Amino acid sequence: MVSVEQNNGITQVVLMPNRSMSWETNKKILLAMFCLNMVIALAWTYLGAWMVLPFAGLEILLVGVGMYYVSWKLSFREVLVFENESLIVQKGVYFPKQEWQWQKSNTTLLRQPSNYRMSAPHLWLSHLNEKVELGQFLNRKEKKQLRRELQELGLPLKNLPK
Repeated sequence: MVSVEQNNGITQVVLMPNRSMSWETNKKILLAMFCLNMVIALAWTYLGAWMVLPFAGLEILLVGVGMYYVSWKLSFREVLVFENESLIVQKGVYFPKQEWQWQKSNTTLLRQPSNYRMSAPHLWLSHLNEKVELGQFLNRKEKKQLRRELQELGLPLKNLPK
């Protein structure tokens, strides 16, 4: 997903993966699965198969860990901040773990078509000898929107061969 916000001459472009459900929704689904699983496990325990109970709890624990990991990975953000002649690129989950500060006039948007017909092209920001790939998680339509937005913000586009 690509979102653009402008406030007082500062433009912020935020890139994030598409999330079908929030962590709150995931917790509700996990709770429903836990309740159903425990009803079945307690019924088997009542019938004498008590060894089902710990495995039912372990199953829910592992599903919960998997759901949390996926939700955490989908919380990744890339933020591009344009202010006057400066460009700040930040990448991270809950806070910026990587950050680059460049002059906008020396920054170029590089586009390389994908090797596959229906795949999204690769986009990089290049400043002098440094390159940072943008939106690896974006689909074809979103990368096209990102390219348009960055060109409107004054970044020149350079097409690279396959």
